[in-house]
Amino acid sequence: MSLNSFIENLQNHPEINLSAQKLSLDKTKIHWTGIFGSAKSIFASGVAQQCPGHHVFVLNDKEEAAYFLNDLQGLYPEDHRLVFYPASYKVPYQIEEVDNANVVARTEALKKLSTQENCWIVTYPDALFEKVLTKKKLVSNTMKIEVGKTYSLDFINELLQEYHFERVNYVYEPGQFSIRGGIVDVFSYGNDTPFRIEFFGNEVESIRTFDAADQLSINTHKFFSIVPNIQGKMILDGMDSFFQYLNGDITIWIDSIERAKESIKKEFDKANKIYESLNQEIKKTLPSDLFINDNDFILNLENLKVIEMGTQSYFKDTTVINFELLPQPSFNKNFNLLIDDLAENQKNKFQNYIFSNQPKQIERLYQIFEDIGGDVAFTPISTALHEGFICKTLKLVCYTDHQLFERYHRFRLKEGFRKAKQALTLKEIYNLQKGDYVTHIDHGVGQFSGLETIDVNNKKQEAIRLIYKDGDVLYVGIHSLHRISKFTGKEGSVPKMNKLGTQSWNTLKSKTKKKIKELAFDLIKLYAKRKNQPGYSFTADTYLQNELEASFIFEDTPDQFKATQDVKKDMESKTPMDRLICGDVGFGKTEVAIRAAFKAVADSKQVAVLVPTTILSLQHYRSFKERLGEFPCNIDYVNRFKSAKETTKTIEKLKSGEIDILIGTHAIVSDRIKFKDLGLMIIDEEQKFGVAVKDKLKTMRTSVDTLTLT
Repeated sequence: MSLNSFIENLQNHPEINLSAQKLSLDKTKIHWTGIFGSAKSIFASGVAQQCPGHHVFVLNDKEEAAYFLNDLQGLYPEDHRLVFYPASYKVPYQIEEVDNANVVARTEALKKLSTQENCWIVTYPDALFEKVLTKKKLVSNTMKIEVGKTYSLDFINELLQEYHFERVNYVYEPGQFSIRGGIVDVFSYGNDTPFRIEFFGNEVESIRTFDAADQLSINTHKFFSIVPNIQGKMILDGMDSFFQYLNGDITIWIDSIERAKESIKKEFDKANKIYESLNQEIKKTLPSDLFINDNDFILNLENLKVIEMGTQSYFKDTTVINFELLPQPSFNKNFNLLIDDLAENQKNKFQNYIFSNQPKQIERLYQIFEDIGGDVAFTPISTALHEGFICKTLKLVCYTDHQLFERYHRFRLKEGFRKAKQALTLKEIYNLQKGDYVTHIDHGVGQFSGLETIDVNNKKQEAIRLIYKDGDVLYVGIHSLHRISKFTGKEGSVPKMNKLGTQSWNTLKSKTKKKIKELAFDLIKLYAKRKNQPGYSFTADTYLQNELEASFIFEDTPDQFKATQDVKKDMESKTPMDRLICGDVGFGKTEVAIRAAFKAVADSKQVAVLVPTTILSLQHYRSFKERLGEFPCNIDYVNRFKSAKETTKTIEKLKSGEIDILIGTHAIVSDRIKFKDLGLMIIDEEQKFGVAVKDKLKTMRTSVDTLTLT
């Protein structure tokens, strides 16, 4: 069954139709009871589909709002009515401390409310607590720029200054603009990307969006609107609450009015305390009513249609609608229990649905059911939901894969202008201090000396000024930033600066290349030996391997998933594996190693985990024990914290095959350690080992699968 068919089926629920009928009445108040999990978002959207107008979904906090938003985005991936309205202030009355990404999201929501008649806004009390630029001022201060029309560059400059935009050389975040000859770059608060306006005289010749990281064009446009900062200094002489933007047919969906009221009161009291603590000069520039209070919040709700989705109703004269749903039960990763439950549902004529946006998870379920002999039917839906539920009225069972596998389900919010991978390039250049060391790929190490405007073929261009040894100066154009990087070396050490026009930097690069070639030659010899000495070919994944991977509480990142698949593919081949897993701290390298280790153990092979320090050996021991505690796998370690008697006992167990995974420092490669049947070696931070250990590893690697982490 497709997602659309599932949504259409749900909209036949009688309580959804009843709610839609009740919303035809003015100021109606409805209380939904017996509703759990993602049924709130699914059923609420079903009603919203039948009732045109603005629908504002107010959840208890940002996290709940984000999960609700993700549910709706999964159900309606291409729906442009849907928008998130977050809070912007980090601290009340700290105008300069707003989060620009959130301001962009808030502006997008207000723009849609001002120009469209049917919006779905997902928000939470802290966001509604903040007042914004009045609707009248937003409209009057939004300037539309169109291709083919004439505008004075001086006028645009003055207007943007009046909007409190910052004039910079190159824009990289909202609230900035630049003017270079007949080109104006503007990063408006109403868009995720900046716009480039090209003038021919005073006439707009072209308008393009461009990437803030590389300054390259993305798309062309006929027009765009410059929108001011709705949370900036402009709001101080014209503010309104979010509710003033609501017109036409309005429905407020709220999880708990009481909790929302308490949250707004708490924030309002906090804001008042901060305001009172300010000195008199600052108070003169800031009004005391930048925020709404809890009473204003309730007054606004009383005049609108409201559907409460929490356990208690705030309003007295309310229509109670009971859905009689049940939450998704917990199976504690007992898949036999899950099979029994699905079979019982099937017997009672219930339709089983399992939601997952990861095809691999559905594959794992099919494999697990096949391995343990479960003959059950379920329909996979290729989208993610936050929480499952059971609907007795429609005879539907909606389960989520992450709850079945007890995995952590994280929400995702649009990053706005921060989505560009290298959007910090220009920002980092502007944040460099005079005297900071940088490396130019062609000229070596020099010192940053600031930005300067230079004359190139009678044209003014922005350039970076670098100082080299003996005061030599090098100018680097903004468009050659990819050739410069901030110097990274041993902390606290001062690098040796290069001199322009000499061969020292090229000589250093040549020596480095020679060393790399020598290293590559040694590796080629090692690989030649490995090719001529076939290794052990591990069998395909078993039910236990699928269960281990599914029990990981976090969702695999794309890179983590690919690394796992590549490692297992190497292990199943006849050629001994020699793979490097490279990643930052906390990015899941150890999890990949654990999965590889368990695959080896499942084939009755032993695993050696070699680490550079005693502390790291204990950390890995705890990690492996925690992840593999529920599986048939014996894990031990050797390091200096163990007594000689304990170490001897461990070595004897290892030799007899009683220990499956041994974790330790360089002692693992000593002559005392004898494995009964070593199949996989995992090396963490190999570069930290001495020459003797590395030479020993070279001999071991010719026939044993090797996985290196760094």
